Amino acid sequence: MVPTRRARRLAVGCVALLTSTALLSVTPAQAHNPVRPGGDPPVGATKPKPNRPPVGVGERPEVARPTPTPPAPLPKVSGSVPIDKGLRIAPGPGTRQASPDGRAATNAVTDKVGVRALVIALDSADFGLATWKKTLDRVGAAYDVLLAGSTPLTAANLINPDGTGRYSAILLSSASLLYSDNGNWTSAFDGTEWNTLWAYERDYAVRQAVLYASYGTYPEDYCLQGVSEGGVGATPLVSQLTTAGSQIFDYLKTNAQVPITDSYVYRNSVRAGCTATPVLTGGGNTLGVLSPSTDGRQRLALSFTSNEYLLQADLLVYGLFRWASRGLFLGDQRHYLNVDVDDWFNSADHYQANGTVVPDGFSMSAHDAYNTYLRQTALRSRYPLANNFTINMAYNGGDADLTAPSTCYPNGTVAQLTATTRCLSPRFRWLNHTLTHPEMNHTNYATSYAEVNNNVTVGGTLGLTVDRTVLKTGEYSGLGVYHPDPDNDVDPPTDYGLEASNPAFLLASRNAGVKYLHGNMSFPSHQPSCFNCAIAHPLEPSLWVVPDWPTNIAYHTTTPAEQTHFYNSFYGPNGKFPFWPTDRTYAQMLSYETDVALSHMTSGSLYTHTFHIANLRNYGSGKTLLDDWLDSLLAKYSNYYKVPVLNPDWGTLGALSAARTNHFARLAGGANAVWDRATNQVTVTSPTAGTVTVSGARTTGFSTYGTDVSAPVTLTAGGTVTFTPSLRP
Repeated sequence: MVPTRRARRLAVGCVALLTSTALLSVTPAQAHNPVRPGGDPPVGATKPKPNRPPVGVGERPEVARPTPTPPAPLPKVSGSVPIDKGLRIAPGPGTRQASPDGRAATNAVTDKVGVRALVIALDSADFGLATWKKTLDRVGAAYDVLLAGSTPLTAANLINPDGTGRYSAILLSSASLLYSDNGNWTSAFDGTEWNTLWAYERDYAVRQAVLYASYGTYPEDYCLQGVSEGGVGATPLVSQLTTAGSQIFDYLKTNAQVPITDSYVYRNSVRAGCTATPVLTGGGNTLGVLSPSTDGRQRLALSFTSNEYLLQADLLVYGLFRWASRGLFLGDQRHYLNVDVDDWFNSADHYQANGTVVPDGFSMSAHDAYNTYLRQTALRSRYPLANNFTINMAYNGGDADLTAPSTCYPNGTVAQLTATTRCLSPRFRWLNHTLTHPEMNHTNYATSYAEVNNNVTVGGTLGLTVDRTVLKTGEYSGLGVYHPDPDNDVDPPTDYGLEASNPAFLLASRNAGVKYLHGNMSFPSHQPSCFNCAIAHPLEPSLWVVPDWPTNIAYHTTTPAEQTHFYNSFYGPNGKFPFWPTDRTYAQMLSYETDVALSHMTSGSLYTHTFHIANLRNYGSGKTLLDDWLDSLLAKYSNYYKVPVLNPDWGTLGALSAARTNHFARLAGGANAVWDRATNQVTVTSPTAGTVTVSGARTTGFSTYGTDVSAPVTLTAGGTVTFTPSLRP
């Protein structure tokens, strides 16, 4: 075999947060000119503290989740907006009152509503706007945004000329939308606008979910009576679901302890004589309420702020949206965990606990491989929600011993790794990582093809099941990100963009049967424009670039002492990128790292997390750095969720990311769904051909996840698909 050059790695990858935008938004008409409370930031707004030191291209992996400053309370406004129960909303520019004898005025209201949400926020700085948008963008939902501070609300915003309601869910950033008008607190909606919204909700039976509400009666009463209020910092206020809350948020454990942090909290009781039902409590107080209005509208509200970066938002806001939409919406929500371990059969540098590095100082033994299998088995048993979790091993076949037997050596040496690998081959998944791990930035066609194709051949010889449609190159090379000096392993590479990829490598990959290339969320050019999407390579559109998440578990550390020293050399007070005021312990570092990974899981991120063979060393009692990370992460996930952890193989993962890209393209191209409540039929149309995912659909190819159901709906250009929805209560 061709000798494998050492697998060089950057110490940690670089990463920038994937941002996403609303699919559509209502164009503001400058009808109001509100002055925000306190000038800037607005009421409820929170500005996260930066926590990712910039370097080179993008940013390094997150050190911790962003920490917003707890916002101010909502201003107190007395009184209420009288509900005009006789008002009926009509299509076109305006509304009409009931006739003098009390009978409803004739209008063209229908039983049809668009499968689309309307987010109503005060302005672009409203904290709730970002929280709602992030949740909806993760789902892949269709929605519009109305900024109440600058856009008047009329019937035309809510109803199409044919009488079809535009929206199946109303999502408010706050219950009152207050701003300061020359020192006087008032709502961005006047009484007519509030009544227009309420009439729409009544006439079309549309639910309303509120991200932030308080006690009081303005503009309407949620049956909350104040007990106490105040800011909550990093020490969490622990909240629990009630019986009613467990039905709404049924993807969470019934006994889940939801931590509320960095928020302003109204602790309430439900006022006597009201029909409201608590859904979330903390310390015996009501923090979330299901509160039907006196005119029959259905409302659900939380009484604390939930910034987009907070765990509580990840845990609860999807449930608010799902309830408001009755589980019928475009897109879906799932929770995934995938882990790649790079450089199987290769060697790695070895970072010592004193900070020195031994080049090629670590090689994996048969014992490390067998121990990894044992730890994976134990992990599945410990965490039933992850009972199918399987690690992806990215292998370089150039150093494999093709004469080795298929024999497990539980205490074997480096020389017995190949034999043990063959014995364990069904226990892991195997990824093509090229034959000898060269940098593919400038390789010619012949070399590129041989590296890609021959590694699959070696895998087959060893009895490994390898999906040739998936390729992970060494250092994500060949895809436009590299250092001009190929021998520079220290400084960050330059992101020249995917257009600077190696065309010979791309052609060789395509001809070798590759469809999905691993990218890196470190690199801006590898970050898709939509959540969980892939990038069709601009030079070779048949190839999809699907990015991985980097971590701060270094590629060359094997023990807690080594990893802790490395971490502090980066993020300690005297580190290369100082972040923490004091050096961290291993336990602290591990908790921070798995908090970040948990945020990926709770967000629904499909992408894998990357580790390396040094992280599989048995450093004592069978423990490894990767197993420590997985154990901490799955313990946290299992504390909150009762829905399983999905662990698709990489071919499926790539196909899912491509399908998400197609889904968002169809939404941007005008795909639309309408629910007819009278016939209980949903009609989906699209100007362009493609597939969208629809939650609440039990059509061909549907799947269930917990109590959620979704299906891919394939559309022809201008065609129509109709189905009976599976609605949530």
